[in-house]
Parts: sequence; structure tokens; C-alpha cells
Amino acid sequence: MREKVLVFSSLLVLFCAAVSLWALDINTATEKELAGLPGIGPVLARRIVEYRRRHGPFRSPEDLLAIKGIGPHRLERLRPYLNFGPGGGEGPSSAPVSEGSIYRWVDEKGVVHFTQFPEEIPRRYRSRAKRIPFPAGKALGEASPSENSSGGLGQRLTPGPAKPATDILGRDIEWYRREKTRLKNEIARLKKQTRENREVMHLLLRNSPRARRGIRTEYGLRIGEGRFLQRWAEYRRLRRINQELEKKLAELEYRLEKGLYREALRTHAPEEVLRFLSNDP
Repeated sequence: MREKVLVFSSLLVLFCAAVSLWALDINTATEKELAGLPGIGPVLARRIVEYRRRHGPFRSPEDLLAIKGIGPHRLERLRPYLNFGPGGGEGPSSAPVSEGSIYRWVDEKGVVHFTQFPEEIPRRYRSRAKRIPFPAGKALGEASPSENSSGGLGQRLTPGPAKPATDILGRDIEWYRREKTRLKNEIARLKKQTRENREVMHLLLRNSPRARRGIRTEYGLRIGEGRFLQRWAEYRRLRRINQELEKKLAELEYRLEKGLYREALRTHAPEEVLRFLSNDP
């Protein structure tokens, strides 16, 4: 019995030594190497590499909890397979500042979404998603030393013209004013077009002499001139056009009332922009 216990203990020590020698340095491992760890696939491996590139080397296993998809249970499962190398010691990160990117897409309700991970974008929106370069490694609004000083130590700074506050996409309150005005004008135009189409549909339904001739336009029908009309075919066409216009109108009204404000929140717009969007009727 004692011999069996000794053999088992020896095997356990050898196994632990092998695991410790094989353990992967998470601060130098490639995406392919990380994907081979238990519980880590290509998606999580890409997130780990992206996080490491943005924030510098991992200093402790708990740093992995900041990555979406890694929780306490998965972290405990990964601990035996990881080491944190010389770059994982205490102290501030020395990794160079790099350029990252975020992805922007708009859903069918007109709501704008942002994400750092393209695999999170629903498939039906991926062809319309836009990649936006984004400076990584410093906080929003944090200025670099070259931005804060214009000369040697002790040189007096001369204040320049104040720059307008913007969101992370560089859009200030004037952009939001123009966008809101554009939405209002487009909504008014679509309402006028659908109202005119309904009036023409009413004349076609009554077989009015005024609606015997007409010229098709992109979103309607100009009656009283042109060729003779096939009354029911034109009625069905205008009804179909109005259904499309009403759908577009609902999207624009939602964007004007709620979508633009939510977009400003997601892009960290200044307080003056949020006040303008919430107070302006």
C-alpha cells in the first residue's frame, strides 16, 4: 500500500512539474496558441490579444476577468495552464500606445450601436458595419505631453482658442443641430408625399376624370397630364409606395425622438449635447 502511495505521489509531482513547464506565457502567446487552451476558442483568444495590445501585459490572473466571456469558473480552469512571465510583474505597463478601432452599425429601428468586437455584430448588419479608427492607450479627453506644453520646462503657456467639446466620433453640438434639422425636414417631406398619394388614390378609386392621365414620379403620381392610366395598377403602386414611406417615416421619427439621444449616450457626447437633445422639442 505504501509503495502505491509513493508511486502515485511521484506521478503527481511529475505531472505538476510538466504542467508548470508547459504553462503558456499569456503576455507573449499568439492568438493561435491561446485558442488551444481549454475553454478558450478563437473568439476569446482574439479578445485576449486585443486587450493585451490596448492595456499592456497582464499582471495577475484576475486581470483576465475584465475580458468579456471569462468568468471566475473559466479563470480557475485556466490557472494551471498560464504564467505571466516577466512582463506580468507589478508596476505600470510599458506597452506602447497603439491604434485600435470600434465598429458602428445601425439597426432597423435607426438605433446606432458600437462595439470593439466585430463578431458581436449580428450577421444581417455586418455588411453595413463601419470600422472607425480609435486611439487606444489613453483615456478620452486625456492630452498628451506635446498637447499640454509648447516648450521647455517653466515656459509660460499661451492659451489658444477653446475647441468645442465633441463625442468620440468628433461630432459637436452643431453637428447634432444639423442632424436634427435634417430629420425634421425629411419627416415633413415624407408626410407631405404620403398625404398627396392618399389624395390621388382617392381620385383613382372614384374614377375621377382628373385621374385619367398622369406621369409617374419616384414616390408618387402627377395627375392631369401625360399618358392614360391603368387605374387599379396605379392605385396598387401608390399603396405600396405609401407603405414603404410610412415605414421610413417611423424610422426617422424614432431616430428623432429617441435614437439620436441614445446614439449621443453611446458615443459619450458632451452634456450640452444631451441637454439639447432632451429639451429641444
